[in-house]
Parts: sequence; C-alpha cells; structure tokens
Amino acid sequence: MANNLIIEEKPGFGSKFQDINSKDLKLSDFAGKLLLINLWATWCEPCKEEMPSLDRLQKQYNKEDFHILAISIDRGPKKNSANFFVDYKISNIDLFFDDKNNIPREVRAAGLPFSLFISQEGKQIAKLIGPAEWDSIYFKDFVNSNLN
Repeated sequence: MANNLIIEEKPGFGSKFQDINSKDLKLSDFAGKLLLINLWATWCEPCKEEMPSLDRLQKQYNKEDFHILAISIDRGPKKNSANFFVDYKISNIDLFFDDKNNIPREVRAAGLPFSLFISQEGKQIAKLIGPAEWDSIYFKDFVNSNLN
C-alpha cells in the first residue's frame, strides 16, 4: 500500500457531487473543515482493501474538523454503493456519488482509488494515487498538522 502523499497546492475541484438523496453538493458546502476526498468504486479491489482503514481514521476525528467524503464513481444504482458500506461495516464515513465521473476527469485521477486532501479554505493541499493504510501514524500526523 502506498504511503506517499504528493504535496500539491492548487484550487479545489469545481465539479458537483450528490448525497444519497441525489442532492447536489460542492466543496464549498464543507468550508471550514479539512477534507479527505476518496474517489472509489464497488468494482475496485484496492478500494475495498483500504475502505476499513478510512472508516477507522474518520472514527478518530470530529467531522466538524476533519471529514472524509467517500465519493463513489459507480454508474449503477446508488444502493449498490450503500450496500457495499453495509456489507463491509463502514459506519463512520459519509457516502457521496459522482456517477457522471466529472471529478475524476477534472482532477485527472490516474486510476482508483484516488484521494485528495482539501484545506479548510477549499484548496487542494495533497493527493494520493492508489490505496493506503489510512489510520497509520503517517496520515494521522498529516491530518493533525493541517487542522486549524
């Protein structure tokens, strides 16, 4: 599993995504929080491997400070991704959707999983290509050092 964040400061993405009720959201709806955006799909084996560690990482933080957004790019019904969360006992992460794949195109995601850290001001501060053990000291240190 990769543990190498690519530190890269640039504007956050502008593409909209949806919640489970198909409500459109954008990054600015989460302003003031450090975000970890995780682009994933139910058919992606490395995504399945890393999801429990993402869930454990979120459990250690208040979502008012640090919020993990798991954005599924599956094109099928939303319930497929929701069922995945149930099957894998993912209970701390909030599930979102981008079935048009606008975000991966905009951020030039080089495969899945693809993760972005977004600052409280809505800027991208780092990215990670591939799966990770998210609740490791390396990532907790990164989160802690970027919390205001």
